Amino acid sequence: MNGDEDQIRALIAAWADATRVGDLAAILNLMTDDVVFLTPGNAPMRRKDFIGAFKSLAGSVEIDGRSNIQEITVTGDVAVCWNLIEVKITPQEGGTTVKRAGNTLTVLRRDSDGKWRIWRDANMLAPA
Repeated sequence: MNGDEDQIRALIAAWADATRVGDLAAILNLMTDDVVFLTPGNAPMRRKDFIGAFKSLAGSVEIDGRSNIQEITVTGDVAVCWNLIEVKITPQEGGTTVKRAGNTLTVLRRDSDGKWRIWRDANMLAPA
């Protein structure tokens, strides 16, 4: 591995940790201002949409995710990461845990501050 790959792996781990504790500010620091998330059957989700969706879940569910990075390719200031993800979403007031798993393909961009951030993300998680 090289320094760029290490930084991208750390970003993915930081995303999972921040999601687990509900730290929206930390998550937003891991994405570009013009980020786009693609999910099956939904319109593209932009940063402001992500914020709204995250806030709607805050305090009502616990989210626990695991990543299994398959591949990272870095070319200049752009990187692509193929990742297998498993997510468990559990209502805090009881109820059934929802499990989703599948592939994601994430395009990251190195910003002017030298940090990698998520720029595009195609998430193909399905019920598991």
